[in-house]
Parts: sequence; C-alpha cells; structure tokens
Amino acid sequence: MNGMRPASEGRAAPWEAFRSQRTFGALDGLRALSILAVLWHHTWEIPTGWWATERGFLGVDLFFVISGFLIVTLLLRERDRSGDVNLRHFYVRRFLRIFPVYYGLLGALALVFGLAALAGHRTSTGESFFDSLPWALTYLSNWVVPTSLLSITWSLAAEEQFYLVWPPLERWVRGAVIPILLLLLGANIAIQLGAMDSLWAAWGFVDDKPAMLRQTGFTPIMLGVLLAHGLHHQRSFAILAKVLRPSAAVVVALLAIVGVCSLPMTDIGGWPRLVIHLLMTILVGAAVIREDHPLMPALRVRPLVLWGTLSYGLYLFHMPCRMAVDGVLGAVGVEAPWPLPVLTLALTTGVAWCTFHFFETRFLRLKHRFSGGAPSSTTTTIPGHS
Repeated sequence: MNGMRPASEGRAAPWEAFRSQRTFGALDGLRALSILAVLWHHTWEIPTGWWATERGFLGVDLFFVISGFLIVTLLLRERDRSGDVNLRHFYVRRFLRIFPVYYGLLGALALVFGLAALAGHRTSTGESFFDSLPWALTYLSNWVVPTSLLSITWSLAAEEQFYLVWPPLERWVRGAVIPILLLLLGANIAIQLGAMDSLWAAWGFVDDKPAMLRQTGFTPIMLGVLLAHGLHHQRSFAILAKVLRPSAAVVVALLAIVGVCSLPMTDIGGWPRLVIHLLMTILVGAAVIREDHPLMPALRVRPLVLWGTLSYGLYLFHMPCRMAVDGVLGAVGVEAPWPLPVLTLALTTGVAWCTFHFFETRFLRLKHRFSGGAPSSTTTTIPGHS
C-alpha cells in the first residue's frame, strides 16, 4: 500500500469531521456580535449613520439563522443515532433553558410595576407593560404591534412557535420536510417582498402589520433549518462545501453583510434584507463547516465567548437595564450619548452573569438527563432562541 486514501474517502473526510463535531467554536462569538448589535441599536440615541442605530436590529436575524441551524442539527443527529426524535426530551430541554428566567423576569417586572402602582406611582411604562403582558405570557407578541419593555419579546415568540411546529415535522414527515420547508420559505419571502400587502390591507392591516411580518418573518430561521439539512447529508454537504469551505469564505460573507448594510437607504426591507439573510446563512455555514477559518481567533476571545454564553440573558435584561441606567443618568444630569450604551452593557452583563450562575444553572444541570447528544457551542441558546 502506498498510504494514499481512496478518492471517495478523501471526499468524505470533511463531512465526517463535521458530523463528529461536538461543539461549534465560532458560534459564541457570532452570538456575541449579534447581541452587541442589538444593545447598540437600543441604546445609542444620536443617529450618526447606519453603524450607529439603523442596522443593529439585524442581530436578531443572525440569532434566528443560528437557532434554526443548531436546533435542527440536534434533531437530525439524534434521529441518526437513535432512529427517532424524542420530542418529550426536546421540549423538556427547551423548558429548562428558556422558561425559568423568562417567566422569572416577567414576574419580577410585574411585581415592581404593580407595587409602584399600589403606592400611587402609576406610570405610562407600567401601564404599557401590563397591556403587553398577556401577549408575552402566551408567546404571541409577534402577532401584535410591540410596545413597552416587552417589545423585544416578539422575537422570542417567533422562536417558540418555531419550536412547537418544526420538531414534530422533523419526526413525523421526514420525506416531505424539505418540500414543506421550501414552501414555507417561499411564502415568507413573498411576504418580505411585499407580494402579500394587498391581502394584509384586505384583512385590515396597513402600517400596523404584526411585527414579525413587518420585520423579518420566519425566513432566517428557515434558512438556518435549510443549512442544517444541507450540511447533514453527505451529497449536499459536498455541494455546499465548494462555497463554504474555502478559508476566506467566512471573511467574504461578513464583509458582504457589512457592505449591504452600508447601502445608503432608509429602509432595507424587501430584497436587501433577503440578501442579508442569505449572506448570514453563508456566514454561519462557513463558520461551522471548519474550525480553522481566519475569524476563529477573533471569535474565541474571552469577552465575546462570555457575551455569547450569556446572550439569552443579555437579550432579556438589556431593556430593563437600559431603563435603569437612563434614569440614573437623567437624575445626575448626564447628557452625553456614550455613557448609556457603555453602562447598559456593563449592567446587563452583570445581571445576566448573576442570573446565569445563581439561577439558570440550577435548571441547566438537569438538561443532561434529556440530552440528545447534540452539538453545541458553550450554550446552544440565543436570545430567546435555541
């Protein structure tokens, strides 16, 4: 023997290496960049260009892509290993990861605003909170116009609805799951491109279309699902690898996202946002298909790993923390724009770290009992999402 591997084995090696990965080391860093963009969007109050305020909300879209990819990769690998998807275990894991801190926050805010109202300090913030609370409690806030501190829960609701619908499809309609995915993806793209506007008008929706439909829909989540399926199967992996495996692919995708986001337009809805979603999918795919890409050292620096690990808590707590910081800065007469984002990030990081280590981990320790052996990064959860 000359020590050379057969050609077929050489082609399979990258796919086998991907399938054997237990962690995706770049995703904490990508999650961190996403949550930092969202915090920046919600705290920098003086518009000075797209990089300051107008595009930070796109961090949620990247969260969605990551979530769809990770959750479905988990399900596909569990099915390959055991022959089935244990939905009970899946939903218990989601419950342990998402519900305790989410409902804990809602309860704490209800207590604060309720006690303030009883003490005669009724505020518009408190009133709008209680108006939005039923939608947040039932994960339906993506179907109403978002208001109050709970406006961010529209994305959590969209994610939870994805959890309810998609895992059963992966289990029970295996052969038809890709056609269903493409059909739903096409419908969402049509909505994003405005093809359904006349229908919304006939139903009474004009400028107050549900936030989910107004902003992003399920498109990035489903693109993440499509990526998971594409990388899971050897034949489609080989096709995608031609685009995703070159070492420069992850850098090119990131620069392309920045370029599209830099276009001088007030509204990036429609085609520009769809292009951004596709580029985000390429970015995630290029970041996970191999671990030795050029961005990996930057994405694994300690602050980014920390923020990526705490990303769910950062997302949940950043608006209440912003309100607290804003109140203190107003009380002491600080008018400069930079202390608000800096102090909000610092306070939110501290709150998220404390709740993660002293509250969330009590529930997360139970997850191993219901583990599907899924790949992950330090934590497979994105803001309200995986």
